[in-house]
Amino acid sequence: MRIRIISATVGIPIVLLAIWLELPGIATLTVLAGLVGGFELDRMMRPGTSRTGSSRIVSLVMGPALLASIAAWMVSDGRLSGDQMPIFLAIVFALAVLVRGTATLGRSSSDRNPNEWVYWVFAAYVGLALAHAPVLVSLDSGRELILLAILTTFAVDSVALFVGVSIGRHRLAPSISPKKSWEGAVGGVVGGVIAAIAIDAAFDIPFSVVTAGILGAVLGVTGVVGDLYESWIKRRADVKDSGTLIPGHGGILDRLDSVIPDLAVVYWATVWSSL
Repeated sequence: MRIRIISATVGIPIVLLAIWLELPGIATLTVLAGLVGGFELDRMMRPGTSRTGSSRIVSLVMGPALLASIAAWMVSDGRLSGDQMPIFLAIVFALAVLVRGTATLGRSSSDRNPNEWVYWVFAAYVGLALAHAPVLVSLDSGRELILLAILTTFAVDSVALFVGVSIGRHRLAPSISPKKSWEGAVGGVVGGVIAAIAIDAAFDIPFSVVTAGILGAVLGVTGVVGDLYESWIKRRADVKDSGTLIPGHGGILDRLDSVIPDLAVVYWATVWSSL
């Protein structure tokens, strides 16, 4: 716990500084997170072996530094606004398919990992979700929206942990994450509702109370799903943590597993609410 607290005292100011700097700070932090996450995925993809070929392409292309940097550049250059994100996602998807197909050309069937597609899908998911961050912060009330996503996710995780430890009896997904319970998940969703409404009011974000409450509930669900998804990937790779970058916490993907999908949820909720 002491190591976790020390790590938090270092990490939280960095995140707050990036949010204060808006697009330049968030873009830099997102690209770095994507690059580190890509190398962590590369490590999980072929543990204990020489990781070359398509796994390296997963790390540096699909895993998602390039996606995040493209999104940030397009926003800063005026080529991409918040409501044009679907076009960006469609282009990225097409490029992902092209890169994936190119990576397998010329490789014999014996050199191909039959489960490789699992890691490619996860890499694409991480890259596309993280690419929402620089676009989100460029919207009106961008700083506040980023804080809403992060703080609500933190509240969901904290309440879910407290409730799960206190009264958790029914395992949510024992084969993936044995410690998670249905009671903790429900508690986390309730915590997300309360946190989103409170943060929306505190930061004067123009969501209605009902919209903020629904958004908090959705963030609670997607946060848990994101956590389980990353845990499932680690199970397949037979690793405990995605990396060792953050003492007491594991890797960057371990810390961002719930935040990553919630960034995308807050973005789309904002666009659909026409804020």
